[in-house]
Amino acid sequence: MSVTRVALHSKKFPGKYLHIDGRGVTQFVGSGGGKVSTQTYIGPWETFILERNSDGTVSFRSTVFNDVYLRLDGANVKPGEKLNDGGGIVNCQFGSLTAEKFKIVQKKPEQYAGVVAIESNEFPGRFLRVNGAKDQVNVQGVSASFEEWEILVVG
Repeated sequence: MSVTRVALHSKKFPGKYLHIDGRGVTQFVGSGGGKVSTQTYIGPWETFILERNSDGTVSFRSTVFNDVYLRLDGANVKPGEKLNDGGGIVNCQFGSLTAEKFKIVQKKPEQYAGVVAIESNEFPGRFLRVNGAKDQVNVQGVSASFEEWEILVVG
């Protein structure tokens, strides 16, 4: 089985990469744990194993923290709603069950430029959002510029 190591790069904030701190996440907790933020470089804490799930979704597993995945909880964000500062919770989870599965949505498919949105599978219409100026990663109910990502293959 081939393994794809990736980094998630913000299109809106070119110097920002998704950073996962899974310290202390050693068992499943319903609300997740750890911290997700941004970093200005690609190091071990900014890389993930891109796992393709049998249902067509993907999961992002930390390359540093054993069995720790990116998690998105968009329960308090309505699809189609644009919140000025985003909302919801983006953190980590031990294992990949439901809130750890995502759909990759190609942006502007007619002129593919490698830019995608990362949509929650559990919370359809809710997207992974970054505000690099505030080092903030959370959830948005629309896919606009703060929700644009490049998935970079790093090895």
